[in-house]
Parts: sequence; structure tokens; C-alpha cells
Amino acid sequence: MFMKTLLPFALCCVLFSFSCGSETDKPSGTADTMSAKDSLKKKLTEDLPPSTGIEQFEWIYSSFVAAAITDARRFNVFIHPDDGLWIIRSTGAMPEMVNVKNILRVKANNGDSLIPMNRDKMYCTPVQEQLPKPDCETKTFWSRNGCFTSEANTFSNEKIWDAAGLTESDSKKVEELAGRITRVVINTEMNMRFYFTEVNGTWYLTFLDMRVPCSA
Repeated sequence: MFMKTLLPFALCCVLFSFSCGSETDKPSGTADTMSAKDSLKKKLTEDLPPSTGIEQFEWIYSSFVAAAITDARRFNVFIHPDDGLWIIRSTGAMPEMVNVKNILRVKANNGDSLIPMNRDKMYCTPVQEQLPKPDCETKTFWSRNGCFTSEANTFSNEKIWDAAGLTESDSKKVEELAGRITRVVINTEMNMRFYFTEVNGTWYLTFLDMRVPCSA
């Protein structure tokens, strides 16, 4: 799956090249002496950056953006088959949360897509900084404008699900899933907050908050 992080794959390729060498390539010595292959493996493993690092996440996010604006089937790859994607909207004072597992079936009452993806506004390189906050005193309703990302799980503390009228069972599922969020992206141009979760090396969009700040 193309969402898998790239560095572990590169590590395997490097180690495979070492494994193809002959046994005579190993340095002589005691059994405690670390072979060149094991020494390299140890060094690469220790130096390997986390898959949530900004460099790797930028690649993941660009892949998601390309899928989101071109092909609904590719978008579905970023939806966990069991947890699904929770879409958050606001049709009044209270938030509304809908769980979907197939983006093709997500339609508004008029038949249009429930998730409007603006090609020009979606393309952005998220800057790793403190996330902007809603600000009703500004024209854009955000404290800062742009595309930002952080590993800080801001969604878990908001507990939006408590006001969304979910069943007790769904509320527990959402709370547990919210606690596992790995990365947050806020695109103020689209008024969208994207919450990503890494599961066994694969990235999924688990929450999408489409509420416009100060609109209630």
C-alpha cells in the first residue's frame, strides 16, 4: 500500500544487499563481535526517524490530497475498513457526526458530494507549527491563515462527540479512536481540520471537521 512509510523499505533493501555477501565477509573474532550487517542494522534502526516525522508526513499528506481531489476510490484507501471516517458538520448550534466507510456514498440532500474539495485550496505543504485557533474577531475566523500541522492531539480534548447526539456505543468508539490521533492538519483556506491516525504503519483519515468557525 502506497501509504507505507518509505524508510523501513529502504532499510530492508540495504540489509538485503548485505545478506547476499558470503560468510567469509564476516570479521573474525569472538561470538560477541557484531557483524557488519548487524552493526549497520543497529545504526539504521537507532537513527531511523519516526514515521510521524514531518518529512515523511508531508509525503503521506500529498498522497492523500492527490487522492481526495481526483478519485473517490483512491480516497477510500485512506478510510480504515473497520473504524471508518467520522465527518463532522454543523447545521446549527450543535455538531453533527456521521461515520462513513465509502466516500462514494456520501451525498448531501441535493445529490452533491458532502465533502467539497477545492483543488486549488487543497494543495498545500503543511507547516509544522502551533495550530491556529478559531477567532471570531478576524475576517477569516482564524487566529492565523494557512496550512498547518502538529502532532498535538487537539481533537481528543475537545470531546465534540458529547454534544453530537451519538449513541452511548458510538460515543465510546469515537472517544477511543480520538485518543489514537497521530497528526492534525488545519487548512484555514478550506475551513477544514484533518485528523490522521497511523495504524501498523498505514495512515488513515479518521476525523474530518468541516465546521466553519463562528458559524453557529
